[in-house]
Amino acid sequence: MSIFYLTIDKKLSLKIVPETRVYMDGHPILTHSYSLYRQTESDDVKIIVSEDDEKKQANPNYLGYITFEIPGRVFHYIADGQEDLPAEEIELIVEQITYYRDRPDLWNKAHIQ
Repeated sequence: MSIFYLTIDKKLSLKIVPETRVYMDGHPILTHSYSLYRQTESDDVKIIVSEDDEKKQANPNYLGYITFEIPGRVFHYIADGQEDLPAEEIELIVEQITYYRDRPDLWNKAHIQ
């Protein structure tokens, strides 16, 4: 899986960064954690995909991450970024990530709505 973009309620554009992009036997492995960033043109992709938590948390567009314990049913939002997202927006984001996770044909496309 690669970085993908989504828009919530036409006012919140997000960059979603899967925490794992490992391939086993030529097949992508689904990740369980996704970092959330406001979508901007100025973000440095090298910092965004960095595993350094301090770099992520210093990014003013970083909004925390979502971890799926049981995909589609149990998840946790950790608001360790610059701003907390309301529960309603998190639920919409989880729905969109679940939609994306369930459709491998979208994994190489840049934007979903």
